[in-house]
Amino acid sequence: MKGYQSLTDEEFFDLYCKRADVVFNNGENQMVFIKNKEHRIVYLSFGYMHNLNIASIEDTYGENAPAELEEYYEDQNNTAIVQDNEIQSTLQAKNFLFIDEYQHINHIHKRPIINPATSNYVGLIGYISHFALPNILRLIYNINGIDNNITSETYEPLSHELTERQQMVLFLYLNRYSNAEISDIMTTIDHKLSKSRVNDYLENLKYIFNVKSKVELIEKAIQMKYHLIIPRAFLKPGSYHINDELIVVRN
Repeated sequence: MKGYQSLTDEEFFDLYCKRADVVFNNGENQMVFIKNKEHRIVYLSFGYMHNLNIASIEDTYGENAPAELEEYYEDQNNTAIVQDNEIQSTLQAKNFLFIDEYQHINHIHKRPIINPATSNYVGLIGYISHFALPNILRLIYNINGIDNNITSETYEPLSHELTERQQMVLFLYLNRYSNAEISDIMTTIDHKLSKSRVNDYLENLKYIFNVKSKVELIEKAIQMKYHLIIPRAFLKPGSYHINDELIVVRN
């Protein structure tokens, strides 16, 4: 058997896919896909197919999708090709946020597959994980050994269903934006809202959550996990490049 240092591009890519099948399809539940240099998917892990309810590679391209979703899949595939071309040209790994038509938000890490014998790009591998927002306050408490009740209590569902704008204002407020900042953000994304109206929304939310202060509103909403619910009105289906800034620790 040839050493990997002497494999052709085709041989190396074929071996890479076979090894991936051993690594990811033996009880692992990781969501992984591999594309060849023509940007076509040639491998899906069991975790990918199981978690995303995909029966075949063809399903990822929408080849069996209803007619009303054809345009969605076409746009999705075109966006993916643009991203893949960028990875191929730069030979650098990149991160993307993928939002589908339903309720899924996934983080996708794509990196190039390079044959070490030729230094040629032969494809890419992608790792998918569910996107999660950290609860910074709970993390700080845990690090410092502080027992807190931020998420320990349980509550009955709200008696009033939140409107679209109430959800948006609450989400931004739970992420510690001020009334003025919420007003600016909402206006920027075409949901014009004055600073005074933001305060009106917060007062209504206090009533709905049956609390007396905005501090109690934050605590109860976090306990009910509303900080993890991103309102659909903030999101548009598609795939977006992520260029997050690292958290800086200052002494």
